[in-house]
Amino acid sequence: MISANILKDRVQIQLRVATQTATGETVVWKPVEKRHALVISLGAEARAVYQQLQSQVSHKVVFEGSVDISLGDNRLLWGDKTLEPVEPVREIGHTSIVMVKEV
Repeated sequence: MISANILKDRVQIQLRVATQTATGETVVWKPVEKRHALVISLGAEARAVYQQLQSQVSHKVVFEGSVDISLGDNRLLWGDKTLEPVEPVREIGHTSIVMVKEV
């Protein structure tokens, strides 16, 4: 288990909801839940490794327990930043890790 004082960041998980209207598709982001997490800004070296893998990444977000986040269907709000998942959630022990890029 992760100590509660390590999960110092408050992150809102949002779900993409698209509806068809007469003028086309309208997308809104619906809040799903707020969770405590640890958001880690990645340095230049880590970013370079991900760019070699054809993926941009700016942060790693660590949650305690399982988290249901899908590529393209979810995004995270952290303070005034919007974070978009760039790869599927990795579960390691009792934690879930989401690699994201700032949009």
